Amino acid sequence: MDINKANLYQILEDIRRLISDSEKEDGSLGIDAVKAKIVLEFAKSEIEKTVSK
Repeated sequence: MDINKANLYQILEDIRRLISDSEKEDGSLGIDAVKAKIVLEFAKSEIEKTVSK
């Protein structure tokens, strides 16, 4: 699998779009925000681990 910076940025953009598209008229989100935060924080911590090596 050929993964590069552009691929990673595309995934980030896809996630941003999913979050934005899930926003309801009252400003709440139509996703499980707690689960999303946990998953995103996990991904962030994994990336930070590889950066520090």
